[in-house]
Amino acid sequence: MTRDPNLGTDILFDEEGDLAVSRTGDLVLAVGRDCLLQDIRDRLGTLPGDMFAHTDWGCGIGRLLGALDTPLNRALAIRYIRHALESDPRVEDNTITITPLIFTPEEKRFEIRFTPVGAVLQEVLTWDI
Repeated sequence: MTRDPNLGTDILFDEEGDLAVSRTGDLVLAVGRDCLLQDIRDRLGTLPGDMFAHTDWGCGIGRLLGALDTPLNRALAIRYIRHALESDPRVEDNTITITPLIFTPEEKRFEIRFTPVGAVLQEVLTWDI
């Protein structure tokens, strides 16, 4: 786990979205890289306006649920994801690449690559809507 304080610290959520709890009953923290990746997944899975205190937080890609595989819809999906990542100050904007892996009305999967600010290595995230 990367402990870069610039990447943040937050409460860790498990794969079901519940609070992660240690064997001793304490809450587990997401630190550094883990925090950044968790925040990006949260941002991608939230529609803008869904968080009343942070109306600009989120990603519009949820609007494409059920959308057909067309060049326009793929371009919109990539734009939504790119905008969400560029909104995070911990991500180097010029390092973002988004590749649709599956794009059907029922399922959409993307490979997202980016470099955190101050990092050397790129992160690779596979994300489904």
